[in-house]
Amino acid sequence: MPDWNEVWRRRLALNRSTPAFREGVELWSDRERARRYATRLASDHARRVAETLSDLDVAPGDRVLDIGSGPGTLALPLARAGALVTAVEPAEGMLAELRAAAEQEGITTITTVRGLWEEIDPACDIAPPYDRVVASFSLTMPDIRSAAAAMNAAASESGSVHLYWFADEPLWERIYLALWEDLHGAPYHPRPKADCLFNVLYGMGIYADVRMRPMGDTVAFTTVEDAVDHFTPRMGVTTLQQREILRDYFREHLIRQDGGLALPGRSIYAAIRWQKQG
Repeated sequence: MPDWNEVWRRRLALNRSTPAFREGVELWSDRERARRYATRLASDHARRVAETLSDLDVAPGDRVLDIGSGPGTLALPLARAGALVTAVEPAEGMLAELRAAAEQEGITTITTVRGLWEEIDPACDIAPPYDRVVASFSLTMPDIRSAAAAMNAAASESGSVHLYWFADEPLWERIYLALWEDLHGAPYHPRPKADCLFNVLYGMGIYADVRMRPMGDTVAFTTVEDAVDHFTPRMGVTTLQQREILRDYFREHLIRQDGGLALPGRSIYAAIRWQKQG
């Protein structure tokens, strides 16, 4: 049997070795970039967020730990449902957006903690146990086995852990695969996928419930330049020549839809859930 935790670690390291690749704190500490992300996310991924909220099925007073909260994609609706939320997020731009949105709505039941999950000290930085522990598309920890064990430990005796991750290449990774070598002279290396994650959990004795769901990746843009601007920071684009490569791609692939433009695509994600173990 392979060491699936090592497979995950190596694939993630290869992903991060991609020239000009940026993620996490490096990408999302900028407040304006985080604001644009939050605005687009609200419209592009409403169905997936609704599915996640249904999975979590929180009741008023439930305590939820949201790992990699971003701008509050789950934390805000969970708080509206009456949950007491601890949001862990390493990028200050994302946390600033979350705090601003909570303040605007008068929400006082979200506690924010800045940091990477693998660097959090649960005894000092958060306040377990939690009824629900969730990490939604934020599983970028090199040692995923230790990260999952810490999530399991943070759940209450009757609590559950909910992980959401890619089963195949999402739309944005397919664009990276198509264009990275033209942009940077080297190929893009995809992130590890849910098969690794499931096998890591299985090796830990966690026999999780796994459901595969369509992601529905279609992203709306107002113009070709809007699409270029959206992908420029994500793809490490810095020159006019690189922007023209993006522009040519979107001229070819964007379609007319609802009075604007859309980049269609479909992929599959895994919803992985288990009850507290041990």
